[in-house]
Amino acid sequence: MIQYLSTQTFANVIEHAPLISIDLCLVHQGKILLGKRNNPPAKDFYFTPGGRIYKNEPWQDAMQRIGQDELGLDIQVSDWQLMGMWDHFYKDSIINEDISTHYVNMPYYFEVSILPDLSSDSQHSSLSWFELSRCLSNDMIHPYTQNYIQWILNR
Repeated sequence: MIQYLSTQTFANVIEHAPLISIDLCLVHQGKILLGKRNNPPAKDFYFTPGGRIYKNEPWQDAMQRIGQDELGLDIQVSDWQLMGMWDHFYKDSIINEDISTHYVNMPYYFEVSILPDLSSDSQHSSLSWFELSRCLSNDMIHPYTQNYIQWILNR
């Protein structure tokens, strides 16, 4: 059974342990889908959709949930390519600007040939497609996302 945490318990976890998360790098015709973040960390930056894995939730289920919740997208896990494991360190957190956040992140890459019908969630004020070749010089795209883009461009 998936365990959801109270705000106080989640704050304690953020303060004392890394979070395990998945990011979705969805590409279509040389463009990547990014959302402008509403919440810390990385608030007001464009970032790939993603989220943490809950206790007792298999990563495949988390990936499908994140795709559905953040994009309205039904994900077939086998279609996506793991890009490796990446550390993300932030000075703030969704709980408190004085509590740092550490994510151990597993980004996944998928290139679609047909543009999917997508919907945004409460995590993002908007979703936009960005030319991969222009992302590395765009200050509104978070550096961790730019690292993903560099990986995609180098494939």
